[in-house]
Amino acid sequence: MGENFTDTIREWWGAIMAATGLGVWLVRLEGASKTALREVERLEKQLDADRQAISETRKEQNEMLREMRADIKRLLERSGPGRD
Repeated sequence: MGENFTDTIREWWGAIMAATGLGVWLVRLEGASKTALREVERLEKQLDADRQAISETRKEQNEMLREMRADIKRLLERSGPGRD
């Protein structure tokens, strides 16, 4: 019985090692995909934060431009057509 079992293991040794290698590879692949998904989520959050910051900055710049236009308009009105 022991000899028969040993012969069977020798016969199937390549297939056993291939299956083991495949299992290890699949576990590593799953770990890599989980890491990649976490990185994608982190980048999406960073992108949302960047978009929010850009939106706020754009609002501030638009407000500043409105003030500058109003100031320029007042200055032009003060100078009037007869003061050239």
